[in-house]
Amino acid sequence: MVVPAIRDELQRGLDTGHKYLDSAVDALSDELPVRPLSSDQDFNGIRERLDLGEADSLLAAIKYDGTLATDDLAARTVAEQHDVPVTGSVGLLVLGVEYDYIDRKIADEWLDTWREQRGYYAPIESVTEILDTED
Repeated sequence: MVVPAIRDELQRGLDTGHKYLDSAVDALSDELPVRPLSSDQDFNGIRERLDLGEADSLLAAIKYDGTLATDDLAARTVAEQHDVPVTGSVGLLVLGVEYDYIDRKIADEWLDTWREQRGYYAPIESVTEILDTED
């Protein structure tokens, strides 16, 4: 699921020319339900500690007993304090391969693109490193 703040971030990115977000925006509501949270829902001041998207995503993970998907270190730290499982971009690539949405080659190409175009840091060179340890 996705919270409205993340949907809005994705839409703003698409509107400013990041065309690769098109499929993510299209998946919202169809494959990824957008679920709003009440404005009074806050645990231990999470909204004061994190940006809106991360805060609402963490609050949703708590409310719906889910996993937080983020690469944001502050959000990961707060999630750990609330015993919420966390995955990041690399974890999502691995899940994409495991569920046959993408193959290993595509996952590695995306990882390379993130590194080259966005300066993304990953502790691995290839998703195969993780997939091979799970077999």
